[in-house]
Amino acid sequence: MKKAIITILGMIGLPREGQEKAEYYLSDSLKVDFSLKKDRYTNMLPVLVDNFRDSYGAIESIYTVDAKKTQSEVLVYENLDFKIEDSGFYISNIEGESEAQYSFFLEKYNEVIEKYDRVIIDVSHGFRHLPILATVNMIMQNIKDSKKIEYIFFAKEIEKFSKYEIVDLKEYLDLANLSFMLSTFNQNYTVSSNIRFKNPLYREISKELAEFSHHFLSNSLKPLIEGNLISKIIDNLEKLQKDKSVINFKHYIEDIVLHLEEIRQLKYDSEWEKLYKISKIMDKRGYQLNAITLLFEAIGFYCLESLSHIEIVGKRAKEYYGFIEKQKKPEHIYSSYTMTNQIRTLVKIQDRFHVSDKRLFIGNDNIKNRIIEYLNDVNQIAKFEKLLQDLEALRNNLAHGNSSRAIGDVKKSYQSYLSRFKDLCIDKDIFSTAKEFSKMSSIDRLNNKWS
Repeated sequence: MKKAIITILGMIGLPREGQEKAEYYLSDSLKVDFSLKKDRYTNMLPVLVDNFRDSYGAIESIYTVDAKKTQSEVLVYENLDFKIEDSGFYISNIEGESEAQYSFFLEKYNEVIEKYDRVIIDVSHGFRHLPILATVNMIMQNIKDSKKIEYIFFAKEIEKFSKYEIVDLKEYLDLANLSFMLSTFNQNYTVSSNIRFKNPLYREISKELAEFSHHFLSNSLKPLIEGNLISKIIDNLEKLQKDKSVINFKHYIEDIVLHLEEIRQLKYDSEWEKLYKISKIMDKRGYQLNAITLLFEAIGFYCLESLSHIEIVGKRAKEYYGFIEKQKKPEHIYSSYTMTNQIRTLVKIQDRFHVSDKRLFIGNDNIKNRIIEYLNDVNQIAKFEKLLQDLEALRNNLAHGNSSRAIGDVKKSYQSYLSRFKDLCIDKDIFSTAKEFSKMSSIDRLNNKWS
């Protein structure tokens, strides 16, 4: 495996007469992997040559004419045999050419990185803009291939001109990537697959948020809400909150914990309420098709739950959920989708509904006719049927890629349907307006209910 240290040479030269060399020491995290032969050096170049050339790999220098001259003198002074011009590349230090060197520098810098499998970057010294450009470049490299850049050395000044702590800036890149990941997840539930973390807790949180994203955006909601993934994420985010280094983006963490707790509490809601609330979440984050689909499914579960107060329907629902729990085959017959799709269709078309297979949830005319009889006594059933038709048409149009409507128009339609759903299903609960329902005692309603 080819390794190298890439450093930008600066203009810190020989100590003045009577001046002692500066003290250099490694941060606690770097001491785990490295050690220094001594603690006094003129600048970072002799530190690298003396301690890393043989143990790690080649040293590639980026230099100007003046920087090369100054550091060559330093190397002689330090009794180190190292030829700067043998590797690396030259950058003009003529002020008038400075702007023209930006793209050249980044191009060559990337070329040097690409020559090696693993690199240490040193940005302790340098001239004008180049250490900043190098750092920006490293951030991009870190996102694309985090394993290639193993460390980013920086000599942090502890006492002016006399004492320096060598730290690993990659730890700060971890923080930058963590902030970016938490921010994007908070906005739209996405987690970049290219981000890699050195910190094990960050890695674990990244993996868990990615799993959450996969479930949520694919509408795989039941295992997410009823499983323990959300609890794991909250526990790890609460651990993260204790880390003083994340204080600047603590609000992201607090927002995510609060939001995940709200989602975790959905397990206590009925199926239709759950889907209704998640539909609103999807809309808020810009996932219009998901939002519309979930609202459409919420209507199906509202129909199923409400009409299961009818004894024959409630008993059939309990029986059918038993089949589903036992994973009776075929799955396309024995599924909650079959139940909600059938009963939603029956509510929409009523007498035109055809009982096609006795294995299906509505598998005989007795159940069909009993539901229709109940629906005939429901107030505003025509408005409910119209909502079903409108929402289904919008969902089908978007799902099949046939829509030519602007996204703003789609959002307006969704908000209209959401308002109609709230009015009919939540505020008025129209399926409870049938005389038969009002005659039931609260105990009978609970006994007949499938849930």
